[in-house]
Amino acid sequence: MIVGPFIHAHGTSACLLMRRSEPEDVANVQYVLLMKLNQYFTVLLCSCFGVTITFFAIHFVFRRGRIAYFDGKYFLIWLAIPVVCGTVWGLALHFFVGHTDETTEYLRENILYHYNLKMKDVIYVGAFYWRTLENGKTELVISTAIAAVIMFSIKATSISVVCYYGFLSYRRISELPQEKESAFTKSLQKQLYKALVLQAMIPILFMYLPIGTFLMLPAFNVNIESFSKLATLFYAVYPAVDPLPLFFVIDNYRYALKEVFHGCSQKPVRVSGTENSLT
Repeated sequence: MIVGPFIHAHGTSACLLMRRSEPEDVANVQYVLLMKLNQYFTVLLCSCFGVTITFFAIHFVFRRGRIAYFDGKYFLIWLAIPVVCGTVWGLALHFFVGHTDETTEYLRENILYHYNLKMKDVIYVGAFYWRTLENGKTELVISTAIAAVIMFSIKATSISVVCYYGFLSYRRISELPQEKESAFTKSLQKQLYKALVLQAMIPILFMYLPIGTFLMLPAFNVNIESFSKLATLFYAVYPAVDPLPLFFVIDNYRYALKEVFHGCSQKPVRVSGTENSLT
C-alpha cells in the first residue's frame, strides 16, 4: 500500500517502480530524505519476496512431520532463516542494482512512453544486464550479474527444498495403506496431501514462475514488456489464492464453508431412535 509497485521490463532490464508522491514545494532537505525513504521502502518490498519464498520452503519441512526440528531453540533458528534471506535479497538489490545514472538513461524514454512519467518522478530498483559500448559491442554488467546469482541461489534453494520434502510427503502417504491406521486417518492424510500439492502449485504458478521469468528472460535480451504487467498482478493475488485449497480439499473446511453460505439459517437435522426402530 505504501509503495504501490508496478513491475516493468524493457530490453535487457527488469525493474520495480514506485511513483513519487511528494508535493512540488517540498524543501530540498526533505526531498532528499523522502527520496531515500522511498528507496528503502522499495528495497524492503523486494526483500519481502525473499522472506516469502523462504517461509514457503520451511512450511514444507514442517508439513513433512519433522516436529522435533522446530522445538525449543531450533524454532528461533527457523524464524531467523527467512529474515536472513530477505535481508540478503534486499542488500543485493540495494548495493548492486539500485538507482544508477546508466540505468536511468536506459529506462527514461520507455518509462515516459508506457506510464507518461519522467524519471525524476520515479523511484526504482532494477537489473540492467547488458550495456552497449561505443564500438557497438555489448558487455555484461557485473554488478547485475552478482545480484542475479544471489537472488537465483535463494530461489533455487527454496524450490529444491519444496521438491525434496514434497516427494518425501508423497512417499510417506503412499505407504499408509500398508499400515494399520483408521480409515479416517488415511482419508485425512490423502486430503492433506492433495492440499499440499495444490499449495505447492499455487506459489509456483503465482510466484516462482512469473518472478523468475521476469528476472531471467531480460538477461537473454527477450522482450517481455507486456508480460511484466502480469507479474505484478500474479504476485499481488498470491496471498489471497494460497489458502483456498484448504477450503475446497479438506472435508471439514468444505462442509463448514457450505454451512456459512448455504445453511447458516438452518438447524442441522437430528435423527434419533431406539436400536429396534432403526433396524
